[in-house]
Amino acid sequence: MPSESDFLDWIRSQQSISPHVLLPAGDDLAILKWPDNELLLVGADQVLDGIHFDSSKHTPRQIGRKAMNRNLSDCAAMACLPAAAIATVALPRGAGIEFAKELYLGLRDAGGAFNCPIVGGDTASWDGKLVLSVMILGRAEGIAPITRLGAKTNDGLYVTGALGGSILGRHMTFTPRIKEARILAQSVPITAMIDISDGLSRDLARICQQSNVGATIDASAVPIHPDAIALSRQSGRSPLEHALHDGEDHELLFTCPTRPPAGTLIGRITADRSLLLVRNGKTEPLSTKGWDYPL
Repeated sequence: MPSESDFLDWIRSQQSISPHVLLPAGDDLAILKWPDNELLLVGADQVLDGIHFDSSKHTPRQIGRKAMNRNLSDCAAMACLPAAAIATVALPRGAGIEFAKELYLGLRDAGGAFNCPIVGGDTASWDGKLVLSVMILGRAEGIAPITRLGAKTNDGLYVTGALGGSILGRHMTFTPRIKEARILAQSVPITAMIDISDGLSRDLARICQQSNVGATIDASAVPIHPDAIALSRQSGRSPLEHALHDGEDHELLFTCPTRPPAGTLIGRITADRSLLLVRNGKTEPLSTKGWDYPL
């Protein structure tokens, strides 16, 4: 019966050297080459069976891709480039080495699209459901990292794509907006940015809280994905409600004082710290919904 050692031997056979990685997975630690003048950005995210995916419906390769792409989307949120990743997995006992390999290949394929190799991690098995965690290392490479705390009064509020209904499938297949973020950051003064993982309303609230500002959204300007319209027929909630609150769109939400080369203007940053929605000519409070895990 294949063991963890067999799986690790297979992973080592998949490794390759890159300009940033002098020694990849296979030793106690990987060795990365980091220029003295380069900023290092570090983040981590995890996906849980039954919360972020359903292992009875989604393939291990799809699950691996999602786990990596969530972290790559965080790189996009700060306009940095991924350099390397570390993955740890708690496999359900009896999952088997082929399942583990497919999980790894999903991680590798997603990272490979952005030159982000997997340089280490850990595997184990237990009696619980699948848990997959990824830590990402990013590099600024000539662009100052964009944070959530720089939004200014009168900045325009923009999104990079249509929102809502991602649970119909896009939550597993989204593309991190790294290229778009780099182009935006090189073109105009982006003052704050976040990826929409927990819902437009909740992630906007995070920008406003950290920037000490408020915002007004024009409901008619919010780009609504066809999935939001399809889901509204099942849920009884309006497409706009799905676009505002669903989450896992992984589009970029950003603020900018000038017109950017891409993105849809959906509102403005205000000095008043209120979050407001203008709908049918009437202004109302914008409820902060979306994902927020109870502890």
